Amino acid sequence: MEFCDSSGLTSLIAARNHAQAAQSDIALAAVPAHTLRVLRIVGLDQIFPIHPDSHSAARS
Repeated sequence: MEFCDSSGLTSLIAARNHAQAAQSDIALAAVPAHTLRVLRIVGLDQIFPIHPDSHSAARS
């Protein structure tokens, strides 16, 4: 992901809500530093598990 604005953040939250309704989880992997900064600023790093790569995300 090269860019994430409020619409992207809203989509992530909606996807999480849908996953939880289906008794499932969502994790983020390989999040670019600039996007990770945005997630931390708005507190979504406390909501989504964040992994350095897809391999480590799949193992958890």
